[in-house]
Order: sequence, then structure tokens, then C-alpha cells
Amino acid sequence: MNKYLRFKTGATTTAMVPIGAGAYAELTGTTEVKIFSCDSVGHHYSLATDSATFAMVTAIQAACLQGAQTSWVKAVVDVDLPVGETVTGITVTVF
Repeated sequence: MNKYLRFKTGATTTAMVPIGAGAYAELTGTTEVKIFSCDSVGHHYSLATDSATFAMVTAIQAACLQGAQTSWVKAVVDVDLPVGETVTGITVTVF
């Protein structure tokens, strides 16, 4: 059963990133957070952000843990982003 992280990317829009066998996040700057999948070494998900801090990475990791601990019928986990930090878009980048 696949599980997904759901990010709010606008007032009425969301985007999802698969958790797979596991994922980890890296803060590359205030305007980008990268999510790497343990299932693939060939790509990562690039989150365009506003004012990202390490607190966003912590929130993403907490959502990954929550996803791993929930039953298979809860396939989507909402990422509770820190106040003032937003995700404006998600792209897949191939190495």
C-alpha cells in the first residue's frame, strides 16, 4: 500500500509526494526543500517554499513517521507546516 504526504500549495490546491519505503527532507535554502525517496536514487521532489526553515523539515519528517505508523486504509498524511512557512509548488527533478 502506497502512502503519500499531502501539502497545501494554495488556498484550494494541494499536491502529494509518495512516501514509499521512506523519505527524508533536506533544507537547501529559504526557497527550496528537497524530499528524497528511499525507493529511488534517480530523482527527488523539489518544494518551492516561502521562508522555509528547519522547522519545515521537522514537520515533513513527522508526517513521514505518522504515515509509517498508520494503517493501510489511511494512505494520505497531511503535512502540518509551521506558521508562516508555505509550499507554493512541487516538481520532480531527475538526476
